[in-house]
Amino acid sequence: MIEGFQPGGRAPAPAPLDLVQDFVNTEVPDFNQDDIATPAALEGWLLERGLVGPDDTVDAETFVAARALRAALRQLALANTLAAPLDADRRAGIDAALASFPLVVRAGDDGPGFAPAGAGARRGLSSLVAVVATAQAGGAWERLKACRQESCGWLFYDASRNRSSNWCSMQVCGGREKSRAYRRRHSAREDG
Repeated sequence: MIEGFQPGGRAPAPAPLDLVQDFVNTEVPDFNQDDIATPAALEGWLLERGLVGPDDTVDAETFVAARALRAALRQLALANTLAAPLDADRRAGIDAALASFPLVVRAGDDGPGFAPAGAGARRGLSSLVAVVATAQAGGAWERLKACRQESCGWLFYDASRNRSSNWCSMQVCGGREKSRAYRRRHSAREDG
């Protein structure tokens, strides 16, 4: 995917929440595209963003856990879009994915805050979880949403005043849904 690209001309999430957005958007289901489809690709992604050092590697277990984390973060962002609580099964799956990337609380210049635990690639990925926890505590997390179009799931930052955006782009996914709704209504009139 093109670095910094956002459908519909949306602005990306503010830093550091943009790291989470970029991570989840490495997969674009609509295009069958996965920019971190291998451990080496994930390693490169983490290195480019300064989340790991040049000697850190991604093993198979961390790679599988990273993909589960990406899916879990997308589910959490979709829950923001739908403004609905997660069912117990989804919550359990998300909790399992997050458990692979522990956090600690550390004193910082502006008080205590979340920090990644562990080392290497696990620590780099834990940094993303720390960003989510910090954003949740600060109220910014609810603005990071996943497009509700089932085949899309693109994470976008909802900067609207009333936080009511549902689609990555009204021109693409929103337009598709409007067309489907129109066809359903039109078909119901013909059948009735």
